[in-house]
Amino acid sequence: MTRQERSISNSILREKRAKKLVEDTVTGLYSHEYKKPNGKWYIKLIAEHTGLHSDTVSKHLKNLSHRSTIIT
Repeated sequence: MTRQERSISNSILREKRAKKLVEDTVTGLYSHEYKKPNGKWYIKLIAEHTGLHSDTVSKHLKNLSHRSTIIT
């Protein structure tokens, strides 16, 4: 495997890991702690909890909200 192929593979794995972290956080047992009273999510709090950047969390929350109605 070349360096370029390895880099692409690592990027894909990092993306999958981030998506799973966000999904597990917003659908987990303590998901109510990350929800604002108006129904939106505390993006910064989720980012701190998962160790991800807030832009990454926001991107994955948008994708999840379009995909399913569980977290809305």
